Amino acid sequence: MGYAAGIARYAMLLSRALAELDGPEEFVVLKARRAWRQRLGGESMLQRRCLTPPHHRLERWLLPLELAAHTRPALLHSLDHVSPAWGAWRSVVTLHDLAFLLYPETHTSASRAYYAAAGESARRAQRVIAVSQRTASDAVRLLGLDPARVRVVHEAAGPAFAPQPREALTPLAERLGFPPQQPYVLFVGTLEPRKNLPLLLDAFARLRNQLDAHLVVVGARGWLDEPIAAARTQEAVHFAGWLDEHDLAVLYSHAGALALPSMYEGFGLPVLEAMACGAPVVSSNAGPLPEVAGGAAVLLPPEDPVLWARALVQVLTEPARATEMRSRGFVRAQAFSWRRTAEQTRDVYREALLA
Repeated sequence: MGYAAGIARYAMLLSRALAELDGPEEFVVLKARRAWRQRLGGESMLQRRCLTPPHHRLERWLLPLELAAHTRPALLHSLDHVSPAWGAWRSVVTLHDLAFLLYPETHTSASRAYYAAAGESARRAQRVIAVSQRTASDAVRLLGLDPARVRVVHEAAGPAFAPQPREALTPLAERLGFPPQQPYVLFVGTLEPRKNLPLLLDAFARLRNQLDAHLVVVGARGWLDEPIAAARTQEAVHFAGWLDEHDLAVLYSHAGALALPSMYEGFGLPVLEAMACGAPVVSSNAGPLPEVAGGAAVLLPPEDPVLWARALVQVLTEPARATEMRSRGFVRAQAFSWRRTAEQTRDVYREALLA
């Protein structure tokens, strides 16, 4: 939880939803130093502090020592691809994506070294959760997993993502430095290579030749983001950094479009968050994004900025088209819920305990 990225949100929303279920299970949340002050889940969830930092090269060997000393779980759910190298407990591992194998150039050498243990972790686990059917297929193909041990459990937009009043936009827009009365395109995601933000910046520059609009980029800096950082002086582009759920919901609610040109995603949570708030979505057709969007978004190949510029101009200038996309998006977002995610995740836990 010490990192402002998608897996941190997965941890927060899943723990909250699990805490709301009735059942005999006792849940314990393990928190590293950067998240000690954050409470996850409900009051019924025990909170345990761990000294072992996440993503450390020794994490797989040190964390089991802490667990053996103070927790001794019947089952450990590792939320970020990699599980401890040893331990007497049953194991469930969530795989969000396999970009470190499919697009190794989008990761640092340290990141690739850390995620190299994902295959062993998943093969040793009693059950593996894949957040999309595409990730499940990739895991079976690339990691040699037994399909019988893989379960697809989709994510969902959090409860904070719902249409927000127009008057909430003005103070937020003034804080971020863009005029609230003009249309804006929204991008949400960690600033790292596979998010393909340079393509969107190129497409937006072309869009500006036809339309007076702005681009708002929401997301924390990630690895290998130097080319993106160089674009901070581009006209009408506003880098907002990380925002909380309320501010993000406001931006989604009044965006002319969410643009997500990723080369690869494990799930693509911003698609559902935007749809739940009423934003039209223009997304790449890569990975599981078509699976998540379900026909409620404009889907484009993630290589052609001319095509992206044309599609965004159409959405921003054709009100009837935008209205239809909003309606379809609302319906699609309602097909997913964190309660269902929690119930299916708990089913996986129970399977793993009996395996």
